[in-house]
Amino acid sequence: MSAIERISAVLAERFADLARRADLIHNCRIGREPLTAASLALARRYNLPFVLSPVHHPRWGSWLHRHYHRLYRSADAVLALTRGERDLLIRLGVDERKIAITGMGPNLAPTGDGEAFRAAHGLGQDPVVLFVGQKYAYKGVATLLEAAWQVWERFPDTRFVFIGRPTDETRHLFRELDRRVLNLDVVDLQTKTDAYAACDVFCLPSTQESFGGVYTEAWSFGKPVIGADIEAVSDVIDDGQNGFVCPATPGPLAEHLITLLHDPAMRARFGEAGRRKVAERYTWERVAALTEAVYLGLGAGREPADSHTIAVPAVRHPVETSV
Repeated sequence: MSAIERISAVLAERFADLARRADLIHNCRIGREPLTAASLALARRYNLPFVLSPVHHPRWGSWLHRHYHRLYRSADAVLALTRGERDLLIRLGVDERKIAITGMGPNLAPTGDGEAFRAAHGLGQDPVVLFVGQKYAYKGVATLLEAAWQVWERFPDTRFVFIGRPTDETRHLFRELDRRVLNLDVVDLQTKTDAYAACDVFCLPSTQESFGGVYTEAWSFGKPVIGADIEAVSDVIDDGQNGFVCPATPGPLAEHLITLLHDPAMRARFGEAGRRKVAERYTWERVAALTEAVYLGLGAGREPADSHTIAVPAVRHPVETSV
């Protein structure tokens, strides 16, 4: 018996009482394979539909991830966040009829105080470029820091603010910082929200995402965004309308940052377009409604286990055309 099977068996017994009272089991990929495997095992034990949100990143495509890929294919419905993620899942063998696209909403405090954030960190009225994310190498931390030097040639007072959990991969990059770089660890929800309100441009040049909820958070405050030109991010950011997508290299990144810093009207136009997109497509109310439609499409009841392969066309097509 594999380690995954052993661990998932222990987890399944821990959650069995909850599963007996459920009408459906929905697992969001958090942690390792055993939790998802236990969720599937309980669903099958009690004849419940099993829904999976894999939050799949392209780098999870190797042989080492084969157990997760098997779990993807075993789910009765799979919730993707973008068309790009859906297409990746199909290439991994998931039946496209089982896939619905929901997107996700921003995770913010009710209000943000940009002036308070600027005052707390001595930013004054200088232009601010904001990065929010765990500081893994694939998130583009080094790329943005290198692009900063090119930006400073045109806008020497620009401040670059990095918020997120440090990692061993990039910790060395922050040991000797230019005074114009502010490096913060994990912050509370209110501080993060205030940072979005304070910034002029949001930039996360990550090369591995399934969605990029930070872009919706920045848009919620009418801020333009810049992301890397990868499939999932290009599905979220409309290039030249509410932000830019570009190669995740310092030169193009600096060029787009300079363009936005130079043109306040463009920043306002892009930010407002992003705000409208969030209101139309990425509210939690809409995500909840789409998710509930998947539940209802599966019956969310005590059907025989072998019937849990039904398609979800009633929600799949509307979501595809609007995300």
